Amino acid sequence: MAKKRMAVVMAAHGEAETSGFVENYRVSLHTLRRASGIIPVPVPLQHFISFSSSMKKRFSGRTTGSPQNALTRRQASILQKQLDQQVLTSIQGVTFEVMPSFSASEPYIEEVLNKTRGYDGRIVIPMAPVDNAMSCGLLCDHLAAEYTQEELSRIRVVGRLWSDVALYQVFLDHLFARGRKSPSASKEQRVLMLLFHGTLLEDRNGVVPSFRTGHEETLAFSRQLTALIESDGRNPWGTIVTAFLNHDVGGRWSNPSFDDVCRSLAGKGYRQVSLFAAGYFSDGNETVHRVQHLASAYPEMQAETLPCLNDTPAFASCLADRVVVAARQILSFSGESTILAV
Repeated sequence: MAKKRMAVVMAAHGEAETSGFVENYRVSLHTLRRASGIIPVPVPLQHFISFSSSMKKRFSGRTTGSPQNALTRRQASILQKQLDQQVLTSIQGVTFEVMPSFSASEPYIEEVLNKTRGYDGRIVIPMAPVDNAMSCGLLCDHLAAEYTQEELSRIRVVGRLWSDVALYQVFLDHLFARGRKSPSASKEQRVLMLLFHGTLLEDRNGVVPSFRTGHEETLAFSRQLTALIESDGRNPWGTIVTAFLNHDVGGRWSNPSFDDVCRSLAGKGYRQVSLFAAGYFSDGNETVHRVQHLASAYPEMQAETLPCLNDTPAFASCLADRVVVAARQILSFSGESTILAV
């Protein structure tokens, strides 16, 4: 019996990999064009924002771009290895092919999905803990508009990762393995700042967005992760706070912001602050430069960045388990579950 081919599409946001003006302009414009499907942004304004932000990056003094795309490719590579092992131990008669894709840079998600139409199944993983209209929403709208019911029956989108019990354990082990204790700071003087992507709560007129922002899910995610860290005997931090990385345009955003939290810590006797971007699966422009800001603004506090889950084997293993479940669902729905290993 021929093996069934499953395409596993990792759908990340995507960022410019260099500081070059053209690449940054293209990525920014593509992002705004997608976003305007939910929040209307006039075309001239899209070009103006893309031009100004790309000029800032070009002359910021940074010689490199974002590490996110390279990290996503590494995530895809290690997930492929995990799935190859799963085929040997828990699911037979299937081959998985993992493919990185991006919403704002090449290869675009839509193009990768189109190239995999001939596969027996497709499993899409939005590479962010929390689903919202800008990520999973736009993706699902595209699938519904472009694919037949027969094709959709063989597609699964892995969602609600923020509520996955296994993922919380991955977060905990990752944090405690990478947090460094300063010998000059007691537990009460150490702070862990959990960073999450901010969301628009109200526009300039006080109107709540009609689209799904993922704000409530992010709050639930933050509360649960904080509670688990505080109750773990390995916890080296006396204080755990949540901060949001906001764009601060167009109205009222998530609170408290990163800058607000940094100000609230100043002068309180804290000696060490660890930054961890829990709301992201890979480091990028929004996460990697925060520690420099904190260290320069508040030199009395030692600051460190704990990397995102990135390409850690434990994270890949967690994703592999979800992929196998999705593959079983696809095959069971099509009446081909007999090829699954017992």
